[in-house]
Amino acid sequence: IAGWERITSWVAARQARMITELARRRELGRLGEFVADEVAARLATTRAVAERKVSLATCLDAMPELADALHAGAVDVRKAVALIDTTDHLPLDTARELVAAALPDATELTVPQLRARIRRLDLTRDPAAADHRHTHARAQRHVTLTPAPDSMAWLSAYLPADDALRVFTALDALAGSSATDDSTGVDARRADALSDTFTRILDSGLAPSGESLPTRQRVRPHLQVTAAATTLLGLDDVPAELAGYGPIPAAMARSIAADATWRRIFTDPATGSLTGIGPRSYRPGADLTATVLARDTTCTFPGCRTPSYRCDVDHVEPFDPTRPGDAQTTCANLHALCRHHHRLKTHTGWTVVRKEETGATHWTAPTGHRYRRPTIAADPSHPSVQPTAPPATGPPNP
Repeated sequence: IAGWERITSWVAARQARMITELARRRELGRLGEFVADEVAARLATTRAVAERKVSLATCLDAMPELADALHAGAVDVRKAVALIDTTDHLPLDTARELVAAALPDATELTVPQLRARIRRLDLTRDPAAADHRHTHARAQRHVTLTPAPDSMAWLSAYLPADDALRVFTALDALAGSSATDDSTGVDARRADALSDTFTRILDSGLAPSGESLPTRQRVRPHLQVTAAATTLLGLDDVPAELAGYGPIPAAMARSIAADATWRRIFTDPATGSLTGIGPRSYRPGADLTATVLARDTTCTFPGCRTPSYRCDVDHVEPFDPTRPGDAQTTCANLHALCRHHHRLKTHTGWTVVRKEETGATHWTAPTGHRYRRPTIAADPSHPSVQPTAPPATGPPNP
């Protein structure tokens, strides 16, 4: 078991070296910002996972002692990442010094013990290090949404400790005020208090300051659910699509629709994708914009899950001002791209083609590798989004 673990570490070290070489080549062309996108497309993974791989490779390149330890199997990837994360607030020379001091015992230490060892070494070297770490960490505060099984999701916040305690204390108070005869546990009541607070903000369209919420694509922030009319009427239970999340049960879609504004859309019976009309200008009108965003659901770069309502509406084939606008600003020649991948398409060697007959977008990387982002059928009852029936089982026919 230990031998295979060392081999895993060696493989990770070799992959990191290859990523470093790719990054060097792209930096020569001033395209280093998009290395993670290339890695993500090649490995069919998310940009976040690819960014972690690129970050690890970059740090190992700057810390040869740690790279050698990973290559030799003296540390695994988790320990290497822990050593990097615990020293990333320090000057490189100091970080290398602390890592080198911790490596001799790294094989026998767990990840938490290794982190504690680095912190202890750092505090011995500089008693003010704790303040510096907090200043750096506070700048990285963020909130993330991660889909979970059973139509649930994780909403995670990385906050300064005092801010996190303020939020939790407020939720605790709200949960206590709603206890009464409710048999729901306190954990569930805290979750309800959190969602109720922000649902009221979306419903009112007002921030806590009293100012109106900013709009995106000239539309106020909202949930976008795509469901078949037969599902909403209770005639079937075909799963619906929640933009920014994915498939949800029919019952959840009906619950959301009960208090929602409905927009009727028409789909192509052959592909299940939305159809639309085109204006005579570069900028699509409100109806066409809504059609494109509803059709694409997310950014159309392979693997990107940024909800379409947070994306730009971009011309697949760049707009030519010398040609008639109504032939270019059409549903077929528009797609949703998040701002990052919009810049990637505009400023790098990536190219994209959208197949009107299927609705799929086909991307080609600077290396020549090709990637396909399939269409998402707007009609949830269309065969293209229905699971394939499992093969029949049983005794063979006589």
